[in-house]
Amino acid sequence: MAKLEWFFDVICPQAHLAAVRIEALARETGYDLALRPVSLAQLYEAQGLPPQPKDHWPANKRLRQRRDLQRQAEQAGFRLRGALERPVTESTAAQRLLAGTPHAVRSGLMHALMSAAWERGKSLDDVGLLRRLAEEHAVDATLMAADTSARALAANTDEALERGVFGVPTAMLGDALWWGADRLDFVARALGGACSVGMPQPDGHRRRLDVFHDFSSPFSYLACTQVERLAREHGAELVWRPMLLGALFQSIGTPLVPLQTMSANRQAWAHRDLALWADYWEVPFSFTSHFPLNTVLALRVSAVEPDLIQPLYQAAWANDRNLSERETIAAIVREAGKDPADVFARATADETKNLIKANTKTAQSLGACGAPTLVVEGELVFWGQDRMDMVGRALDGWIPEADAQPASEA
Repeated sequence: MAKLEWFFDVICPQAHLAAVRIEALARETGYDLALRPVSLAQLYEAQGLPPQPKDHWPANKRLRQRRDLQRQAEQAGFRLRGALERPVTESTAAQRLLAGTPHAVRSGLMHALMSAAWERGKSLDDVGLLRRLAEEHAVDATLMAADTSARALAANTDEALERGVFGVPTAMLGDALWWGADRLDFVARALGGACSVGMPQPDGHRRRLDVFHDFSSPFSYLACTQVERLAREHGAELVWRPMLLGALFQSIGTPLVPLQTMSANRQAWAHRDLALWADYWEVPFSFTSHFPLNTVLALRVSAVEPDLIQPLYQAAWANDRNLSERETIAAIVREAGKDPADVFARATADETKNLIKANTKTAQSLGACGAPTLVVEGELVFWGQDRMDMVGRALDGWIPEADAQPASEA
């Protein structure tokens, strides 16, 4: 049986959210779990990333990520305290200490460090704190400064990079890799364990779900294979909001094709993650050979003929048809039993063009940073095809604590 490995750095709050469950999954399925401390700072440096990549993100993306982290923590039963974004070098001594700690007692010390940092808001570069926690777990505190610990941490980090790891937390089973606290259901499936699937619990109120999308995004495709089911199960009103993703990126300062700016390891993971989600949702998926797509006309067509949304997505991301070509779109319109001349006339009218622009502007004002962006009742904003569980809960009436706070506190 292959060993389950978990690469982590205590400076990452998502690692704290995932630590208990990854250990539980290993116990439930009978797998040996190897806790592998790595240096997130060195992972970033090796990939040519700045020490604090989030500092270079547009404001909308930082907001979405921060709010998403708070919601994940609430779902996991945690309340995060202190600064949510910290220098990755803050954990250097802590990670060396863990790398030098015997495997038999590493878990206890790891949880103690994470709890101090993320539940009590303590600084991980407080040598006195590290020494006290080490002593409480019968670990030699001098290991944090030992050359052997530094070498062990560097070796773990180098091996992680060689095997495709680009961030933390990352679980590995042989050559299979899963990144993030929010991919543990995929790990569970691979191990033969139980996934955390909840049933809809509508509260009787019919809420509105706005779906801001663009055919140019494979993530948007995956989301849009599910939103109709989601709205139906939760008794929600579904409103399609086609937007120009490129225009949104340009307005908030994001590269026009973010995927192409990622490191090789992260690009490889993104492609695998898309395939994993397609398999999870049981929908066909093939990354288009025509990427990046010019979807302006397709978006306008979808605005006047919403029943063509799914055929257009299927054409691009299941059947590798080129939505950048007018002839392809005309064929899809014709296959649906509609007259391309009539549809195109309405799609290229000023009223339709202005609608797409207005949707894009609205998405930006709501804090969108990509597609899909899913908005419940015009207020709760969720980014990504991997947040359907949260969207479903919100459609049932859940208001995350972070969203209920005054803006100055959130």
